[in-house]
Amino acid sequence: MKHGIIFTALLGASLLTACNSPFDRSMEDELHQRLLATHTRYTQGRDQAKPIQISRPVSSVEEKLTAQRREELDKISGPTAYLSAHADYGPDLFDVTNAPTVSINLQHAIHGSVANNLTLQIARLIPSVDDTLITQAQAVFDATFYASIDWQKLDTAQPPVTGTGAQLSPSQSETTSSTVGIRKNLTTGGTVTVQQEIVRNYRSASFFSTNKWYTSGLLLNLQQPLLRNFGTAVNTAQIELNISSRKQSVEDLRAQLLATVHNTESAYWSLVLARQNLLIQERLLERTIKDRDQIQKRETLDATPASITEANSFVEERRAAVIRAQNTVRASSDALKQLVNDPDLPVSDETLLVPLDSPVDAPLQVSLLDAISSAMQHRPELRKALLEIDDAAVRQRVADNQRLPSLTLSASLRLNGIGSSTPDALDSEGEAKLIDYLISGQFEAPLGNRSAEALYSQRKIERRASVINYQNQAQSVVLEIKNAMRDMITSYRVIGAERASRRAAAENLRALEAQEDAGAALTPEFLDLKLRRQEALSNAESREIQAVVDYNIAISAYYQAMGTLLKRNGINFVDSQAK
Repeated sequence: MKHGIIFTALLGASLLTACNSPFDRSMEDELHQRLLATHTRYTQGRDQAKPIQISRPVSSVEEKLTAQRREELDKISGPTAYLSAHADYGPDLFDVTNAPTVSINLQHAIHGSVANNLTLQIARLIPSVDDTLITQAQAVFDATFYASIDWQKLDTAQPPVTGTGAQLSPSQSETTSSTVGIRKNLTTGGTVTVQQEIVRNYRSASFFSTNKWYTSGLLLNLQQPLLRNFGTAVNTAQIELNISSRKQSVEDLRAQLLATVHNTESAYWSLVLARQNLLIQERLLERTIKDRDQIQKRETLDATPASITEANSFVEERRAAVIRAQNTVRASSDALKQLVNDPDLPVSDETLLVPLDSPVDAPLQVSLLDAISSAMQHRPELRKALLEIDDAAVRQRVADNQRLPSLTLSASLRLNGIGSSTPDALDSEGEAKLIDYLISGQFEAPLGNRSAEALYSQRKIERRASVINYQNQAQSVVLEIKNAMRDMITSYRVIGAERASRRAAAENLRALEAQEDAGAALTPEFLDLKLRRQEALSNAESREIQAVVDYNIAISAYYQAMGTLLKRNGINFVDSQAK
C-alpha cells in the first residue's frame, strides 16, 4: 500500500510538471488516469495474493521403485554418479593434451563479470559523458569577462573660411578607449551587464581650453524577456533534460548489469551442462568399447563379422560424440571467460574453466502479483519510461512558452565622469552627477504563429506517446514475468519426468546386466540390445541434466524479469555520482 501511494505521487508530479494552462487540464487528467490505471491493473490484489509452491507430479514409474532401488540407480547414473569423475578434455589449440584448468564457482564468475566485463565498462562511461553535458548546460549561466581596446586617429579637412577663402588646417583627433566588463545570463532569461569604459581624447585645433582629456562611464544594463523565454522553468529546461538523460543512462547501465549477470549465470550452467555431457559420453564410450571387445572375443563362437562391424561402428560413433563434447566444453569455457574478462584468464589462453557448483533442483515459492509489483518498482525499462514522460513534459512546457509573443525590456544606467587624467575621470564618475538613463521595450509577434503552435501540438502528441510507451513497456514486462515463471515451473516439472525416465533406463540396463551376471548367453543379439540400452541411458542422463540446467537458467531469468537479480547475487548497485 505504501509503495502504491509513493508511485501515485511520482506519477502525479511527472504529469503536472508541464500543466501551465487550464485548457490543458483535461489532457493532464487523462494521462494521469492512464498511468494510474496501468499501475493499478497490474498490482491490485497483491495483498490478498498468496505465493504458491512449485511442485511436480509423482511419476508412476518411480512409484514402483523402492527408495533403496532409486538410491542404487542414482549411484550408477544421473548427476550424482559423476561427482568423482575426471573428464578428458582432449588436445587444445596448441595441441597440448593436459592443458591447465582453473576451478571457478558461480559467485566468483558473476562478481568477476560485474567488475571486468567490457560491455559493462562501456556502459559505465555513458553517465560520465552525461555529466559533461549537464556541466555544459549549466555553464550557459556562468559569468563572462570581456575586455576590448580601440584606438583611432582622424585627420578631418576643414572647409575654407567664408569671405577670405583661407584654408584652415585639418582637425586632428585621437581616441583610445578601453572597456572591461562582466556579462551574465540569468535563469529568468535575462542578461545583466556591468561595464567600465575609459576613453582618452585628444583633439588639435580644439575650441576647448585643453586638447587632451579623459572620460569614463560605468554602465549597468539589464535585458529581460517578459513573455517568450521568460522564467527559470523555461531557461533551465536543457539542464533538466540532461540530468534526466544521465538518469536514463544509469537505468541503461542497470539493465546491462542485469543482462550481464543473467548471461554469466547462463554461461556458467551451460559449461556445467557441457562438462556433464562430456562425462556421460566418455562413460558411454567406455561401456561400448568393453562390450565391443566382448563381441570380438566371441568371433570364433557365434559373433558374425556383421555384428563385430556394427560394434566397431558404435565405438567410433561414440568416440565422435566425445570429440564433439570436448569441443563444446572448450567453447563454453571461452564464452564464460569472455564474460568474466579476468586479466589472469584471457580468452586467448587455453586454460579451461572447471565449474565447482552444481545446479539445484529445489522448489521455490513464487507469486505472480508479487513479481509484477516488484518489476513495476525495479525494472530499468519502466523507470526509464517514467523519466521519458518527464522529458516530454519539460519539452511541452518550453513549447507552450514559445507560443507567446516576444516582449523584451531593456534598462540601462550609466555613470559618467570627465577629467584631465584617468583618476580624475573615475573620481568624477563616483560623484554620480552625470547619469544617463535608458529604458526601452521591444515587442514582436508572428502573424498566425503557426510554427510555435505546430511545435506545441507536436510536444503534446509526444507526451501522449510517452505515456503509451510506458503502458507498452509495463505490458511487455508483465508478459516477460509470466513467461519466465512458466519456464521455471515447466523446467522444474520436466526435471521429475526426465529423472524418472533416466531411472527407468538405468533400471532396464541394470536388469540386463543382472541377466549377464546370472550367466545369460552373450549372443550378438544380447550385446546389441545392451549397447542400445546403454545409449538410451546416456540420452536420458543428458536430458535430465539439460532439464536441471534449464531450471537454474529459468530461475535467473525470473529474477531478471523482476529486476532483483542483482540483489539476489549480493550486488549493491549505487550511483555514487548521482546529481
